[in-house]
Amino acid sequence: MHELAVTQYVFELVNKQAEKNNLSKVNIIHLLIGDQCDYVPEIIEEYLQVMSEGTPLDGVKVDATVKESKVVCKDCGAEFTRHEFKDVCLKCGSDNLKLNRCTDFIVERIEAE
Repeated sequence: MHELAVTQYVFELVNKQAEKNNLSKVNIIHLLIGDQCDYVPEIIEEYLQVMSEGTPLDGVKVDATVKESKVVCKDCGAEFTRHEFKDVCLKCGSDNLKLNRCTDFIVERIEAE
């Protein structure tokens, strides 16, 4: 249910840009979502469908790219996605690792007419 607030933010941001740029139709909203956000793009799209009726966003689609968190070895500097490593650095074998959580949520661009 936490997608509702972020969807409201996306709707207001994109609708404001559509009005500002005299866009008659927004077709696609491209999002970049960090894997630590736990937002489900399909739910965001469903909420947008309801919110956008009668606006330039009516019928808008969501294209989301999920950005993975990274694990960095503090000894050799190697970087891996958190799904690639196994408790030790794949390059040097060190267990001196740091997880850089990706919590990004970015409206990258919109496609409109």
